[in-house]
Amino acid sequence: MSIKSRAMDLVVVVALIAVISGVAHFVITNPLGPSRLLYILQSPFIERTTRCTENAPEWMSDLQSYATRNIGAPASQLAYITSQGNLHHCETGWKDGILGDLPVEPSSRFRFASSTKTVTAIAILDLVNQNKLSLDTSIVDLLALPGPFKDPRIKDITIRHLLSHKAGWDRKLAQDVMFMRNVKPWCPYKPEQLMQTSLMYEPGQTTAYSNLGYCLLGLAIEAVENMPYRDFMAQRYEFDQSTLEFVTGPYQADEVGYDFRFEEFYTRDYYQHFDFEAVASSAGLSGSASDLAAIVKTSLSGSGTTVLDGPVEPGCDVAIIQNCYGYGVYRYQPDAAIPPIYIHDGKFPGAVSAMFITENKDVVVWLGAGGRKHGDSVLPDFYQQARDSLLSIGLQ
Repeated sequence: MSIKSRAMDLVVVVALIAVISGVAHFVITNPLGPSRLLYILQSPFIERTTRCTENAPEWMSDLQSYATRNIGAPASQLAYITSQGNLHHCETGWKDGILGDLPVEPSSRFRFASSTKTVTAIAILDLVNQNKLSLDTSIVDLLALPGPFKDPRIKDITIRHLLSHKAGWDRKLAQDVMFMRNVKPWCPYKPEQLMQTSLMYEPGQTTAYSNLGYCLLGLAIEAVENMPYRDFMAQRYEFDQSTLEFVTGPYQADEVGYDFRFEEFYTRDYYQHFDFEAVASSAGLSGSASDLAAIVKTSLSGSGTTVLDGPVEPGCDVAIIQNCYGYGVYRYQPDAAIPPIYIHDGKFPGAVSAMFITENKDVVVWLGAGGRKHGDSVLPDFYQQARDSLLSIGLQ
């Protein structure tokens, strides 16, 4: 054998070793990497399963395709209720995993996660419109907490502050007491513990997203209606006539299968580490996209205060997503010459939700059984795609 031939063999061996080592290193250091790469190949097949109602606008299937490719959810629903009240919906993927036997149906169950907050806000504003509650009611007075207070500013927190995430807590500066792993939160079980909490800001001063604030809103509903939050919501909004239901933790028989490949930490058993009874009013609802859209759409009728009426504080930059919260939604307006859109989203391991409302009271809800693909621009790009879809047909 010639020296040249041996040299070529050596080059091939070295190259093979390098490739095998590289693949092994990739798999060891990034065990979900192969399945994430596989999704790139799977997504075109998933997109082709999209089924929409007759006469559904073309942008709906386009948005489903965009979400399938970029959000990383192999099963999803999209519901759109026009300003006139007409419902269109699309479903993509399978309930029992990619290439499964059970296609996602209009009634398939997804977890709403934090999009639940919009429904809780709707219930609070409903009580306000019935004069059973005021936006300026003190939560301390409502819960009949006598004091003394570790932080006297607690007494200044109102329903308005809780709705708009301005009560004074900041989960970026302290742990989120509602989602501490394997720790039972004090809210809603021991409301008197509120007297021992401390604030980071004056109530009304700073916007800082708060699951605790929406837990307290659940307690406010209980105080006004004298019945458990879950029971009131189910009765008032006729859950028995829809797919709406509170999550208890474990997955239900009619629930989709969730895909966890884009998660960094939690997997299928994540629910074992949190108290879903406690987070009912902040992240506990489940159901279909159509039923979530319907409850939001119904709340926008009439002349009372709605989730669209929350004020935007001076200086708040509405061009930044998740920045300017009002009552259960935030305002997004990257172009001052174009009317805003109102949004809320939600995220659990393996589940993503997003809700969009126009000033004309068109409602769009998207629910996905997957995790957001990595990249800082994934969520804003999806929001912009949804906004452009609505603007393209002149809804605003």
